[in-house]
Amino acid sequence: MRKPILIVLTLFFLIQLSAQDYSNKFDYKLGAGLGFMGNGDLTTVTFENEVTYKLNKYFSSAISFEIGRSIKNMVANNDYLERGINVFISPFKNNRRNNFKIGGGYSYINTSSTYIGAVYYIPNYEVKYVYEENSYNAFNIIIEDEYKINSRFLVGLKAYTIGNMDQGGILSGGMVKFGIAL
Repeated sequence: MRKPILIVLTLFFLIQLSAQDYSNKFDYKLGAGLGFMGNGDLTTVTFENEVTYKLNKYFSSAISFEIGRSIKNMVANNDYLERGINVFISPFKNNRRNNFKIGGGYSYINTSSTYIGAVYYIPNYEVKYVYEENSYNAFNIIIEDEYKINSRFLVGLKAYTIGNMDQGGILSGGMVKFGIAL
């Protein structure tokens, strides 16, 4: 007898939780996707954490933390760690179910590469590995579209390019993001 009552109370609690109005100005988003490092020859798997603050119905800002690693490369291994701050404009307002936004900002990227530098055959077989670390100040351009599933949960798509004046394009890619209103 207690199980049906417990199930009904749990369902009632979940319905009430999803019916609440989460109109807070903060969102937390977790994303995953694919990117291209360097000249586009290194495919990376990317994971991102982002906290967004809604300034008004047209502008928002976000801080992000992104980590990525190259895949399908037997000779080299490249990793990166990116921290960024961005400002977005929502030309169609960000107070509706769908929020299309365009933004840009500043990023600081640490990259590391490990690759085979040389192979010596005479007199003995020997492989020399090379490890390099670099840090970049970069600027990014982002196009993002978010859709609110309900008043608390959202899903989105993001396309981005990160680059600087010295290096050119450091990272480009896209990802799927899932979020929650805080």
